[in-house]
Amino acid sequence: MGGKITMAALLVILAANLLQSTYGRTYTVGDSTGWRIPTNNNDDFYDDWADNKDFLVGDVLVFNFTNGQHNVVEVTEGGYDACNAANPVSTVSTGPARITLNRTGEYYFICGIPGHCSAGQKLNVEVRNGNPTGGVAPSTPITPTTTTYTVGDSTGWRVPTNNDDFYEDWADNKHFVVGDVLVFNFTTGQHNVAEVTEDAYDDCNTANAISTLTTGPARITLNKTGDHYFICSVPGHCSAGQKLKVEVRTGNTTGGVAPSPSVTPSTTTFTVGDSTGWRVPTTNDDFYEDWADNKHFVVGDVLVFNFTTGQHNVAEVTEDGYDDCNAANAISTLTTGPARVTLNSTGDHYFICSIPGHCSAGQKLKVEVRNGNRTSTSPTPGTPSAAAPGTPSGTTNGTSSSPGTNTASSHVATLSLVFFMSIALTLFC
Repeated sequence: MGGKITMAALLVILAANLLQSTYGRTYTVGDSTGWRIPTNNNDDFYDDWADNKDFLVGDVLVFNFTNGQHNVVEVTEGGYDACNAANPVSTVSTGPARITLNRTGEYYFICGIPGHCSAGQKLNVEVRNGNPTGGVAPSTPITPTTTTYTVGDSTGWRVPTNNDDFYEDWADNKHFVVGDVLVFNFTTGQHNVAEVTEDAYDDCNTANAISTLTTGPARITLNKTGDHYFICSVPGHCSAGQKLKVEVRTGNTTGGVAPSPSVTPSTTTFTVGDSTGWRVPTTNDDFYEDWADNKHFVVGDVLVFNFTTGQHNVAEVTEDGYDDCNAANAISTLTTGPARVTLNSTGDHYFICSIPGHCSAGQKLKVEVRNGNRTSTSPTPGTPSAAAPGTPSGTTNGTSSSPGTNTASSHVATLSLVFFMSIALTLFC
């Protein structure tokens, strides 16, 4: 009898370990040390901490620190090497800070308090796709029912006209859950998105913002339950109604009007130019036109522009701006690479590099976006890229996969088999 119970127990343990691979993992940066200046002149403390870990898309980093003494600034590689937080990707000033790794590639984090980064308070992690092979036991599951919401729908993120409650009304009939993504569409330099406390929201005060994103469109993953508060910190905008409160719950979305636009199960992430990336083409002015020619873009797809920050940018412009290579009235401009652009409306979208001479030399892209599922030839494989955050299941290189039918389904089937085998062994062996 003891042997049968032991065998059943071993099978249950096997099942539990298998189930673990369907979850994102939560890592506490620095473990018990937390996020602080390393002691004993060990500038490589955080390098050493990350060295034996296998970070995957969906994993979460938790930075434990005392508010007012430290912060977490995501920067470019150049900012990381130079300990320069002047142009951050994002800044979180309230601890503990939770950051979801929502794409493949390198992430760079520093403490923006003067002298802290140069003393070793900096972290570089490499994130890849695939199943984990080690690390801390999982904590936060990635659910297959997350949704991407475009804040304000077609209005975007701006000062409302004649309605101070516009964003309150927009959120009122929606059911937000952990893992959902908010997309704030705004023109860089004219607006921003600051996440603040409830008091700061009520007072339109951004003095101690939790985080601030200054480049549009901005994507924010709702990674915890409770109320989240967002305002535009440009003077006068919040008090005029450019503020949003959302209540986030755990579990599946069960009600509310479907978001507009929604991310369909067949959305795809395209790496613009594949392995060439986003640069001035050599010997072929039509390079990006040729790249897009055999692809079928639908609402919800994501374009990833890989470029070196400071050498290129991505400006979305009108058709006239595209034809004339004129970014004077750009719809939006992204200056930090790699840049991710979600195609959130049907019709033609026009992108150029606004660095003088680049667009006229062929660094320009036009894509036609449709509604519905992909029915034409699959896109040409290129550089692997991460699926858009909030999609039920990722796609890379233009190959789609249905939500919940790959790894998770195979694990469920295996778990069922293991469960019934354990019962059989207990009863009949």
